Amino acid sequence: MRTLLLTTIIVLTSFSSFGKEKPLYGPAIADYGPYFKIENRDVEIVKNETFKVVFDVTKTDDKKTNHNRYIESVARYMNMHAANGVPVENMDIAVVMHGPSTKDTLSHKAYKERHGVDNPNSELIKALTNKGVKFYLCGQSAAFSKIDKNELMPEVSLALSAMTMLVTLQQDGYALLP
Repeated sequence: MRTLLLTTIIVLTSFSSFGKEKPLYGPAIADYGPYFKIENRDVEIVKNETFKVVFDVTKTDDKKTNHNRYIESVARYMNMHAANGVPVENMDIAVVMHGPSTKDTLSHKAYKERHGVDNPNSELIKALTNKGVKFYLCGQSAAFSKIDKNELMPEVSLALSAMTMLVTLQQDGYALLP
């Protein structure tokens, strides 16, 4: 009985300390994109490759005051790769936004008129574009949402459709991350 009790305590103690490490931020995007350091990986990263990636972002946060965690995934991707030796200039990243995420591309003024607060994605999108990330908004989603091009953040380019951009980028060698 004593051995069983001791074993249970050891197991519970080990589980309680599991996952307590704090996420890291940076070095590419300082305030966004938390990630964890992974030691003893079986697969190493090829650091001198160019990573051409397109993120397909359709979802958003239900709370109009929260930034979109799917856009933040781009910062996470950049941070974890930069922290593991991949130069930021070797990351050629595009983000195609459509569906419910369309609202996240609005300027502060347009967002505030529609939702009563400043766009919580603005700083994140600016930080990403400052590192070379390109943002494209589906024109079909914009039209459906009655969003005019002049309501978009200047960092966002209006495309004919998300389908068109995703196909075009993949034909240009970008790997799709849905």
